[in-house]
Amino acid sequence: MKKKLNIIAVLIVSVGMLSMVGTNEMVKDLASVSYKVIKVNGKIVFVKTKSNMKQGDMYVDGTPITFANNESRAAIINRLKGRCVLSPAKKGQPKILPAANNISSRSGALLNKIDLQNHFTGQYLVIGKMSLDIGELSYPQNDKNFFYLVYNYDGETIRKQLAHDGKSLILDVEEIFKIDGESVEVKSLEMGLYYMDNGTGEIISTFTPVFPNLDNLKSEVEIIMGEYTDEAGENKLKEVTAYLNEFYGKPHKDNLVKWLDSEFKM
Repeated sequence: MKKKLNIIAVLIVSVGMLSMVGTNEMVKDLASVSYKVIKVNGKIVFVKTKSNMKQGDMYVDGTPITFANNESRAAIINRLKGRCVLSPAKKGQPKILPAANNISSRSGALLNKIDLQNHFTGQYLVIGKMSLDIGELSYPQNDKNFFYLVYNYDGETIRKQLAHDGKSLILDVEEIFKIDGESVEVKSLEMGLYYMDNGTGEIISTFTPVFPNLDNLKSEVEIIMGEYTDEAGENKLKEVTAYLNEFYGKPHKDNLVKWLDSEFKM
């Protein structure tokens, strides 16, 4: 009888262990296909609930969804697979592709015209009030020598002198989008960067500054930080920089680091 009881006990333990292994495998499998939504561009709808996908939602690979158009996409993240982009496919399931790892950014002073032209190009991210060190020999900043922006706002050409402290150029969204002393809606517009040299204006480059909603940006970056809690600060910076490059525009490293330190104590 005792021998039979021992055999039964072994069987029960074995079944329990197999059950635990099976459960662990199921959890692991679920973890590998579950993603947290960081940001949605455009409109993506869950078919079953007819609800719009939004930041903070969980998306499980294979869940039926529809995209409003081919430009709709979502930034999603999985602790095992990292950041990905969810986008529509011509046929079959939506595409989940690894996010781009382009971490283009720069720091330090802009010493000459070539530096300025390389820096102010394409989609350019400005986080809050931003200052940039400018080479004083090539581009002194004073009452007669200064940088200014030219852009078209609702059919009106706007020329906006940029603030400075004698050395650093200051980009302030509140001042850039103020017309005749009144604040106007912030828009993503192509702008020309000019330099006034004793009464003569010279174009430096054209670019599109992007001024994100800082509350939204913080909640997006918070999700990324939450998935990389065990990573070193430099790795977190690379992940955030790559995300911003892909979904906003090229950040300036000093500007980004300053903001991350103020919000996340990096």
